[in-house]
Amino acid sequence: MKIWNWHSAAVITAAISVLAAGCSAASGNAALSSLSRPEEQNITVAALPAADLAGLYIAQDYGYFAQQGLHVTIEKIASSAAVIADQLKGAVDITAGSYVAYIAAEAAGARFRILAEASALRPDTRVLAVSANSPIKSLADLVGKKIGLNGTNSIGTLLISALLDQHGISPTKVTFVTDQQGFPAMPAKLADGAWAAAFLAEPYFTVAGEQYGERELADLDEGATMNFPIDGYVATQAWASQHPKTAAAFVRAIEEGQALGDSDRAAVEQAIGKSDNLPHQVTAVMALPAFPVGPVDETPIQRTAEAMLQFGLLGKQYTAEVQQGTLVKSMIGAGP
Repeated sequence: MKIWNWHSAAVITAAISVLAAGCSAASGNAALSSLSRPEEQNITVAALPAADLAGLYIAQDYGYFAQQGLHVTIEKIASSAAVIADQLKGAVDITAGSYVAYIAAEAAGARFRILAEASALRPDTRVLAVSANSPIKSLADLVGKKIGLNGTNSIGTLLISALLDQHGISPTKVTFVTDQQGFPAMPAKLADGAWAAAFLAEPYFTVAGEQYGERELADLDEGATMNFPIDGYVATQAWASQHPKTAAAFVRAIEEGQALGDSDRAAVEQAIGKSDNLPHQVTAVMALPAFPVGPVDETPIQRTAEAMLQFGLLGKQYTAEVQQGTLVKSMIGAGP
């Protein structure tokens, strides 16, 4: 009887939440009619399929974008670097992914604006995984081996380089290989022996364990990378300047999604299960990152730039910009 009551309460709560979201969207749209609407109501957001971006999927599912007068189309991408060229051409309005690719592009002359933070590392949210019967038992066993990543010179490259360095292993002793299909395809390829190890984000590490028996070789949330900033919501500075009300509306909706994601695990499970078509047995046990709320904080993002410089993802010619903090500051500005 207790189990039945718990599930009944969960169903009722979910129904009330959906109804409340619908009512809020209606009242929000009514309020917007008396105010200046966003300059552009239809926007496209390119996003990684990962639990790190639950705030985005929650904002979509709970009607938070609609409340702000926005119709958001979410396009799945394999990595941030894979879509930057399209964003600079104006084919994508906002991207959601690792800071690493944007910082590198900013240093090279592009101009981006970080609108909101998306996630930060927590235990087991980004891991180095090996196959079920792998002979790899320690990080030292990876010397001379291939490691699969979802993106070239990505957050995976950075986190694994830092991990190896902390254990006295030069990152140059391993070979990083990019999988163009990204996280959803990587557990199966690891099982088939494409690489000795793979960089996986949740919920795909849980998928790897559930479907293929793959195991964690190392948690990347340790030592120098503990609580490391992972993903953010980013627009070009040109787009943000041309669409300040749209950017502000997007941020307000994301903030609501982030806040709910940080306080309600069930909302995250539901959003990720729906967006990635995953069963409850996966979403119920996946590890979750932190979902920052509030104005963009340059301090954690500065950690990313410094680590990129340390491990060669930024050239030494950017040393002064990184050390003085001007590179990261140029991406934050006064906000939307």
